[in-house]
Amino acid sequence: MNAVIIEDETAAVGSLKAILSQNTMMPVEVVAELESIEESVTYFHNYPQPDIIFMDIHLADGSAFKIFEQVEIAAPVIFTTAYDEYALQAFQVSSIDYLLKPITLISLERALGKLRLFSPEERLAHIRRTNDTIQGRHVIKSLLIMLTDKFYPLQVEDILYFYTMNEKVTAYTSDGKLHPVDRTLDALGDQLDEKHFFRANRQFIISRKAIKDIDLWFGSRLSVNLTLPIPERIIISKTKTPVFKKWILMEE
Repeated sequence: MNAVIIEDETAAVGSLKAILSQNTMMPVEVVAELESIEESVTYFHNYPQPDIIFMDIHLADGSAFKIFEQVEIAAPVIFTTAYDEYALQAFQVSSIDYLLKPITLISLERALGKLRLFSPEERLAHIRRTNDTIQGRHVIKSLLIMLTDKFYPLQVEDILYFYTMNEKVTAYTSDGKLHPVDRTLDALGDQLDEKHFFRANRQFIISRKAIKDIDLWFGSRLSVNLTLPIPERIIISKTKTPVFKKWILMEE
């Protein structure tokens, strides 16, 4: 069975390949390792589809679901993620399997075993459902914020940035208030309008309208300054810098 791995972390690729080589469910040969949306789209436009795709949901240049918007995926997909099922609820259907990082041999063989039981017709149905589910995603316009004894709606357009620390996510709004958000940054990254919000790093999602200016930083990185105080400096990695530059120039 031929496989393509779509993953932007070198260590994660190495770990997955090592576990694939240990599995006894079926022989798997990795024919391509892709790091980004752009690289993946180019690959699928020029090479045959594999028998299986292992796809990390969050890549350096954005959500991996963007791949489905630019090219037809005609192979079963097993998603990989560092977060639990809650982060995938909006995208999961019964036929889609996923692997939680760090991936174990047991979870991998379970996923491959499920795939092996599929008939050709079931595999085709799986592919169609995967594409339909992802194409059916919607952008959220508001969040329901929970306090101790009440709920209240928060309009996404009023949020200047999201920040996470100690597994808690907080939304900072233009009126200077802080709002606890019961979602991970990864989940938010898949639900926010990517024209207006950018996943800067593991700690921040920032709004375009909150950006004051940008400093060149060490190691070909960028430091983003906002129009309001921030808990720590926002650093854009060397890998994400070209993606951020394209985003900042994008028309709203």
